[in-house]
Amino acid sequence: MGVKKIRHIADLPEWFSLEKYEASKSFSPSDWREQLLNRRNTKWLLSRTSAFYHKLAKKQFENIKDHPTQSKDIHPTPDTWPHENDINDGVNINQGVNVLPLKCGYVHQLASLIDEHYGLNDRGDLGLASAHSVSKCLKESDSYMASMVPLVINLHGSDVDIKNEFNRYLETARAYMGIDNRKTHITTHDIERLQSYNILPYYDLMIWSKIEEFEITASVILDALYAVDSNTHQIGEPFVAQTLKPFFKKIDYHFLVALDLYCSSKSS
Repeated sequence: MGVKKIRHIADLPEWFSLEKYEASKSFSPSDWREQLLNRRNTKWLLSRTSAFYHKLAKKQFENIKDHPTQSKDIHPTPDTWPHENDINDGVNINQGVNVLPLKCGYVHQLASLIDEHYGLNDRGDLGLASAHSVSKCLKESDSYMASMVPLVINLHGSDVDIKNEFNRYLETARAYMGIDNRKTHITTHDIERLQSYNILPYYDLMIWSKIEEFEITASVILDALYAVDSNTHQIGEPFVAQTLKPFFKKIDYHFLVALDLYCSSKSS
């Protein structure tokens, strides 16, 4: 049995309305970053095979769809993190995107994941698994943290030696985790297209269709998102296939990292 197609706008869910997304017109790049990241997390959960992840994705989406432009960032901002007498006290280290201090909360998550994945032996330790890298555990468990590579840096080494070793390890880690060295650039035009293409409502419809196992036809997407946009309607369904979908596909993790850097550059 094939996937059911949504061929009429009347068949879209009752919660969907473009009016709910009006606030996005005044979004800052940071607002876009938060909203896209929230949805990317939900989309990632749906891409997993575990029923637990799917249940969590549905719960997250329930919070998104009712108030789709509302801030849902439950983490404190860098300005409110307790830095006193810490490695980042008085310095700008938290403003990094790709290299950050290893926080105790992250280590605690890792410890729980490692215990769950490998299990403890009768002696209460990991046995042979103690010699495994954390990256091996993250890769085997298909964790959302798999792109994060914990390292131990011995500061008794010279800067030259440490940087040389880091470069070699970086190349090895990319090959092992299957994450390529690709840099994405964000422009002001990209930010504008997030709004003009109605990316947030499109994203939500794509998540909903994934959850419900529907496929929304291009004609319905046009009517739902661009009813008052005569130029887009004149282009018709080719706009969805040749413009909207390729741009949406571009909004991956590399895009979000680039958006982080874009936000940092604008705030500095």
